[in-house]
Amino acid sequence: MFYTIEIKNLHENYALKMRATASSIAHKIVTAHMMEDETLQKCLAKNAPEKCFGLEKEYQLGLFGEGNAPLHVSFSEPIDFSKTFYLENDSFYALDESTQGHLGIHTIVLKHIHISSAVNALRSQVLLYFVLSLAFATLLGYVLAKQFLKPIQEEINHLDTFIKDSTHELNTPITAILMSIGTLKNVDEKKRKRIELSAKRIATLYGNLSYMLLHDKQNEEKSDVDVKKLIFERVEYFADLMASKRIDLSLKLEEKTLHINEESLIKLIDNLLSNAIKYNRLGGTIEVLLDVEKLSVKDNGIGITSSKLGDITKRYKRANSDKGGFGIGLDIVNTICKTNGFRLEIDSKENEGSTFSIYF
Repeated sequence: MFYTIEIKNLHENYALKMRATASSIAHKIVTAHMMEDETLQKCLAKNAPEKCFGLEKEYQLGLFGEGNAPLHVSFSEPIDFSKTFYLENDSFYALDESTQGHLGIHTIVLKHIHISSAVNALRSQVLLYFVLSLAFATLLGYVLAKQFLKPIQEEINHLDTFIKDSTHELNTPITAILMSIGTLKNVDEKKRKRIELSAKRIATLYGNLSYMLLHDKQNEEKSDVDVKKLIFERVEYFADLMASKRIDLSLKLEEKTLHINEESLIKLIDNLLSNAIKYNRLGGTIEVLLDVEKLSVKDNGIGITSSKLGDITKRYKRANSDKGGFGIGLDIVNTICKTNGFRLEIDSKENEGSTFSIYF
């Protein structure tokens, strides 16, 4: 808008200036004729008309007689005599007819050449203003955003520190509870199992939080891990939890060794088994398949709606809010897969079950 207004002002300024110059030329012609001064005519006969009227070098002059016949003209292009001022071919043209035939001149055409230099200067000026304005707005936005976000960032840092400290402090009591459960005597077996299941749930949650917040993925120590053996160990860990929901487990495991951080692989298997148990139905089934290409865990539980499949691996996203949890399990699985170059595929239908496949 500023550029459009300035272009319009540029045209108006040149029109005023050139009309005033053309009027001054007409005045000199009329005066020379009235005073019977032949100096101007002799100059026009020998020199370019611009020199006779003392015009600046960016001007060219054309003097036309009756019927627009050229008398003294410094340019060759045709003139539009129907207009008094116009722009064409990078030049402004101003026409003046106030000589009224004095010295045989009926029309004065004043041409201003190389207008593009003025337009380019205006464009450069507008661009400079735009860049300066953008830089100022960016700087101001950055400063304001930093000020507005500072208290939020501080709260996030406090919360992050609190979670990390809390997670660290949970380790000792959870370990003590799990070790003490096996030594309990004179306690009803059902109550003992209930305590053990609850403790294992807390331990699993602690493990996920600890991995997410405290684990340094850059310093992972990798080793050759027997995946089949590790799956048997983790299935044994969740055996009581599966028994509490009367889940039928099917294992089809081939020998497979991976060069991976063992803790990461434990977290991956635990979260797949935990989700298969948590979102399964009472008396449901879980199938665990391991071959040289992949590990898959299939259940016939509540499944996942198609609208949530795309976001299910994002942190804090849950397939079903009724089942509790923090929505970090599949985020951890997805992170481990990306870290180790695995591919995670999810196939699920609502009320039919889900299959999570890890392709090595």
